[in-house]
Amino acid sequence: MTYSEQIKKSKEVLGLIKGLKDQEVLEFSYGKGFKGEPTVYTIKCWIHKDGEVSYSIWTNFSGMNVGKLTSTRANCYTYDMMSQRTNYSFKLWEMKVGLTVTK
Repeated sequence: MTYSEQIKKSKEVLGLIKGLKDQEVLEFSYGKGFKGEPTVYTIKCWIHKDGEVSYSIWTNFSGMNVGKLTSTRANCYTYDMMSQRTNYSFKLWEMKVGLTVTK
């Protein structure tokens, strides 16, 4: 898939993510788990007092901060108990978006 096709397919998901308001959650499935079923994630939006927007992506038991949101990817990171950084890049065009939940 060319880069321009990736941008085109990612545009809708990127718009949904950037359209989230403070404390809103967007549910999506991405990849496959151990049993071959899609893994369900939620992305949560945080708007700080100074207007800065940040996001985090969660499964049932763990989460990652979104360090950078590009036109095709959500670049995430987390730190473990030993301060080891782990990076992961979600491809926006592979996300299957579900519900937007306001909390």
